[in-house]
Amino acid sequence: MAKVGIVYHPQRESARSKAGELESWLSERHHCAVYMGESGADESLDLVVSLGGDGTMLRAIDKILPSPIPVLGVNFGSLGYLTECDPEGLFGALEQFFAGDYQVDERMTLSIEIEKSETGIDNAQVQAIVRKNYVALNDLVIEKLDSGHVIRVEVLFDSREFLTYEADGLIVSSPTGSTAYSFSAGGPVVSPRMRAMILTPISPHMLFDRSLVLQPEEKVELRMAEGPPAAIMVDGSRKLIVEQGDVVTCSANLTPARLVTFVNRDFHQIMKKKFGLQSKRMGD
Repeated sequence: MAKVGIVYHPQRESARSKAGELESWLSERHHCAVYMGESGADESLDLVVSLGGDGTMLRAIDKILPSPIPVLGVNFGSLGYLTECDPEGLFGALEQFFAGDYQVDERMTLSIEIEKSETGIDNAQVQAIVRKNYVALNDLVIEKLDSGHVIRVEVLFDSREFLTYEADGLIVSSPTGSTAYSFSAGGPVVSPRMRAMILTPISPHMLFDRSLVLQPEEKVELRMAEGPPAAIMVDGSRKLIVEQGDVVTCSANLTPARLVTFVNRDFHQIMKKKFGLQSKRMGD
């Protein structure tokens, strides 16, 4: 008997309905279905099925990391870059999985630590450093809150000062995340088989506006300089607000995300299909 976690897009009725069908299908075959809430995943799960788009996949992966549980993505969205099959192919895909006829595509993830100063009042003001830790498959984004002002972020590599960016924000992405927000901000597309981090500025107000591709062994520190506060987003989900003096550190995580696949995924062909890159001559 297998134990299967289910995550579905709450605003998509088709995904909610499929989750019910999946629960019945698993029960008929004496498997156990577990609907995953806000808490972390039970490490005894054999598989997690994500019913939605790429956003739902990111939520599912966020729930299970750092546990090495494989995730099968079922695409109910428009792009579905991370998903493996369509809703009609779900049960056939599960038959293959339980027969052992599948592969695992391991993707590098990011380890993120945020050090934030907080002041409490207890007869006197006491300042404490609060640390928050996250894991991301796609990216960390530090972005301005006020549309009228840029933020100032000091960037250090391995504790050595590099540059102070004045920009709408900064993105640190994994190779998987290179086709997400970083791509929209003008960053390079990086093969998901690589281990690297990509630092991409968002609308920088300075001459240097290029992305940097970094070794996974490098540690990236983002220190909030004097100026407006900013929002921290991890895989598209807002986590907290950072202000002057707060520090965000990004590094390669040792635990990869594990995506279930049934064929050798050709990254370039998938990219060509998902982005509609057809072979046409100019003027056709």
